[in-house]
Amino acid sequence: MRPRSHFVSSLLFFLSYSNILHHLQAQQTQPSTQGFTCTANQSSFPCQTYAFYRASAPNFVDLASIGDLFSVSRLMISKPSNISSPTSPLVPDQPLFVPLSCSCNTINRTSISFANITYTIKSGNTFYIVSTAYFQNLTTYQSVELVNPTLIPEKLEIGVEVIFPIFCKCPNRTQLQNKVNYLVSYVFQPSDNLSSVASTFGVETQSIVDVNSNNIQPFDTIFVPVNQLPQLAQPTVAPSGAPSEAPSKKTERKGVINGLAVGLGIAGLLLVLVSGAWFYREVVLKKRRDVEKDEEKRRMQLNGGRKGLKDVDVNLMADVSDCLDKYRVFKIDELKEATDGFSENCLIEGSVFKGSINGEIYAIKKMKWNASEELKILQKLHNGLGCHASLSHFFEGVQLCNVDSSPNKGSSQMPSFHLSFEQNQQRL
Repeated sequence: MRPRSHFVSSLLFFLSYSNILHHLQAQQTQPSTQGFTCTANQSSFPCQTYAFYRASAPNFVDLASIGDLFSVSRLMISKPSNISSPTSPLVPDQPLFVPLSCSCNTINRTSISFANITYTIKSGNTFYIVSTAYFQNLTTYQSVELVNPTLIPEKLEIGVEVIFPIFCKCPNRTQLQNKVNYLVSYVFQPSDNLSSVASTFGVETQSIVDVNSNNIQPFDTIFVPVNQLPQLAQPTVAPSGAPSEAPSKKTERKGVINGLAVGLGIAGLLLVLVSGAWFYREVVLKKRRDVEKDEEKRRMQLNGGRKGLKDVDVNLMADVSDCLDKYRVFKIDELKEATDGFSENCLIEGSVFKGSINGEIYAIKKMKWNASEELKILQKLHNGLGCHASLSHFFEGVQLCNVDSSPNKGSSQMPSFHLSFEQNQQRL
């Protein structure tokens, strides 16, 4: 009986020891708000590992922006993530493997395992926002505060550089012997369970529990032991997106063309209006100004006649001289005396008065100022009328004609006209 009892006791001791070791290991790898403790001489620190990351809109839907966030190149993400081209666009929640350089770092007498990522603070950033929204809970704001003791979270200045410790771990010697080459950092999602995570990475559920324990909460960072990275199933973004985007591109292009046509139409209308305004100004207004100038010139000529002899236009005198052989100057008083003050007794007909000057009888006619044309007509008709116009007089619209009682119709002698202009005389 003693050998059997001894065997049972030994078995119970072994099981208890194994349970204690498993419990201690689980406690050591259980997530912490400030990070995961490490022992450099018991693990392969530093090491190359990976973090499972999901593309997110609007800031991280391309490899360039994600690469800048983690300080790696696009190719370093596209190759392990099974993406054919580093320039390929991403869709929200598209899975990616981001390479990390993991090390065991001493912080306040404590060794913490993380990848050192430097981030430049921008407007609106806080430790919490960057940790949760940008790095998707691969770190915590408590750990960021621990690693950056000189920075005040409530007084972050734009442009200051902050170290964000991305949680990671390196395989220990035992795990390396069991062909575990990577401990991939993975953030447990509310929709996840251990089986789904194990299926994604192609490992056993128990292997995940052995490294992380089974007390896993949403948004905890866990480590998935793998021999090699699984081949992620990536959506065919370019082929499927191209046909669906074609109509929108056509619509956008059509909108641009329509907008351009409307713009050109408005520009053409403005050009026509400006040209019309210029034509109106240069042609119509110019013509109107010329007409006004001509009218002003005529008024000046008329006003010049009213001012008297000294203000008479020289050209008008030349025109009258062409019509006359000679002229005499009569004063207004002489004309009034000759016609008895233009009495009705001396009125012949219309505006023609009979007057006697120095014993000679004259027909004195009131007429408009510019009488040169009428004088020419009178000159041509004097033989036919039997009037020898040897003397004519103009004074503000008055013409005088000497009437010969015995006209010589056959005479070829041109009649003589006498002009008189008296300044400052009133119009009769």
